Amino acid sequence: MAHFPRYKLVVFDLDGTLTAERSIWEYIHMKLEKWYGYAEEYQRQFLQGQISYRQFCELDAQVWNGMKVDQLRDIVQAVPFNPGVDELISLLKKLGLRLTLISSGLNLLSEWVEAKYGFDYGVSNRLLHDDGFLTGEVEIKVHYDRKAEWVRNIMDIFRVRSDEIIAIGDSAGDIEMFEMAGFSISFNSSSWKLDQIADVVIKGNDLSQVIPKLPTMIFPKSEDWLREGEDRKERW
Repeated sequence: MAHFPRYKLVVFDLDGTLTAERSIWEYIHMKLEKWYGYAEEYQRQFLQGQISYRQFCELDAQVWNGMKVDQLRDIVQAVPFNPGVDELISLLKKLGLRLTLISSGLNLLSEWVEAKYGFDYGVSNRLLHDDGFLTGEVEIKVHYDRKAEWVRNIMDIFRVRSDEIIAIGDSAGDIEMFEMAGFSISFNSSSWKLDQIADVVIKGNDLSQVIPKLPTMIFPKSEDWLREGEDRKERW
């Protein structure tokens, strides 16, 4: 593993950043035809301040009460990824950076993505189940706008400083994460506030566009890497 003078770890948002769908909650509801007249109304109430984030999540989870976990798992594992995800993650792992996820989405997605791409750590909200059936309850670990506490946990677990972290996200829920990172990349963002505080703003949906925007200090200064860097510049 190469030694890098500064950046050691990348913290990703998941929904809308690695996946093409901005909300795995909504994606599942749409597939089950439980969005219009059900979860859409809960979202409206939350956005208008009529219910709390916890109530919003609990109402959403209750829609799936009694369903088989495997049914939702099959839906989740069909979610489309943004193009370039394999190339970006492969490069970051080759560079020796630790890969982590902080998601206000669901564990059925985050745990699958962690295993699929070999992430070192991930945290998300957990749907509760009993004997293979959903109970309609959810364990809320990650509030959509409170990711700072999980960045601090990651810093403790991996013994890294905040200025050694690269953050990549796509929404206002990632603002705290960006504020704690040494370098931040707003990817295909839905939030102008996130764009304002990001070090780099990428408007396309191809994650390979992140590669030439990464801090140059994470790349080993060897002739091979320099040549590969020139090849990348030619492609983009």
